[in-house]
Amino acid sequence: MIIAKRLKGKAIATWLGPTGDAARRALTRARQRISQTPSRLEFYYDIADPMSYLTAQAVARLTAAYPVELGFHLVTPPASDVDPSPQLRTRHAVRDAEQVAEYWNLEFPAHKEADPGMVRDVGTAMIRERTGAEQLQAAIELGGAMWSWDKKRLGTLLLKYGTESSGSILPIINANYAELRKAGHYQPAALHYQDTWYVGIDRLPYLEAALAAERGGQAAPPVLAVRASAERGPLKLSDKPLTCELWFSFRSPDSYLALEQIEQVLAPHGVPLQPKPIASPPARAPMPTAQQLYTIRDAKRQADRLGVPFGELCDPAGKGVEHCLAIAHWAAGRGQAMAFARSAMRGIWAEALDPAEYVDLRQIVERAGLPWAEASAALGDPAAAKAALAYATELAVFHLWDAPSIRCGDFVAWGTDRLPLLADRLRRHALATAAG
Repeated sequence: MIIAKRLKGKAIATWLGPTGDAARRALTRARQRISQTPSRLEFYYDIADPMSYLTAQAVARLTAAYPVELGFHLVTPPASDVDPSPQLRTRHAVRDAEQVAEYWNLEFPAHKEADPGMVRDVGTAMIRERTGAEQLQAAIELGGAMWSWDKKRLGTLLLKYGTESSGSILPIINANYAELRKAGHYQPAALHYQDTWYVGIDRLPYLEAALAAERGGQAAPPVLAVRASAERGPLKLSDKPLTCELWFSFRSPDSYLALEQIEQVLAPHGVPLQPKPIASPPARAPMPTAQQLYTIRDAKRQADRLGVPFGELCDPAGKGVEHCLAIAHWAAGRGQAMAFARSAMRGIWAEALDPAEYVDLRQIVERAGLPWAEASAALGDPAAAKAALAYATELAVFHLWDAPSIRCGDFVAWGTDRLPLLADRLRRHALATAAG
């Protein structure tokens, strides 16, 4: 059984490959040369999604810098099989967009979710036939008015762009979302170019590199830049001593990448880390294939950028997760939860070690500097499962729903992509503290 899992892990690593995106793009280019079809950048946009609005701003800059044909597709929010907590997601999305826009040179004027009536009104204009470039401009202008809650300006823009019946919106965006799923993805703010997906603004550097490669390596200035430090001055995270909470899952590759990075972010500021391993909610449905494939491919791409080993993996679902939660809970009592978690995660996501098997679990435990006899005695402790479930439940208090999630003072975020923003907020907190 263990040998079979090792071989499977190596097969997955080979499939991911060190140049997976490049290989897929090369194959797509070959097909295009044969069929004589031009390259197109496909952009999937959800009117009520803050990240779609931010991404639209970046896409406008991208298409101005690189000669690429744009396809624009208006879609619904994610389907329920890939969006288990839509209410939490939509509330968090506004907060996330505010933080992202403050850090990058983007604009997001909202402080709350979009007004449903205004979303509908924008939809009546956005479903009209236009070129991709024209649709993108309409999305930016109409979205700017909608997110500003400026009904007067929105009314003027609706007259400018023209409208269709509101009853026509749902059939069109449903059909477009179905096409998105058929193409191999599942959420808005997604960009598709030469058989590779780039979601939101966080993956734009990869897309820019691909576009630059087609121009012989001549890259334009990046379409995104961090705002000047002068615009991001002193700002306290809290008046109380800081602690950073990290909710993570042993089944999440992004959690693995977060665990590999977060201590380096916190160390310069002396902020202690409180790791909180969670168990997936019992009602959570299995990920659709498209979501699984994208999650793994994207994690591999990020791991390669960070120099973190990744690819020979073994899903610890079931007994493996139970073992990890039990030992993590026991190790936390010794102040060694992170040592165990990092060892376990590297074993699961880079070495195809199976924590359900005692021989592999022992290797993970002892590599973390923990005594196997004591650790194995902790297996089956019901307190561990209760703690993990409690951690998962408390996420909703902060409008979060999945791992990895982070809270440090008033900074709350989901995903490894927000670690640079955490580092910046800690910098600003240090300035504010020094200033008294």
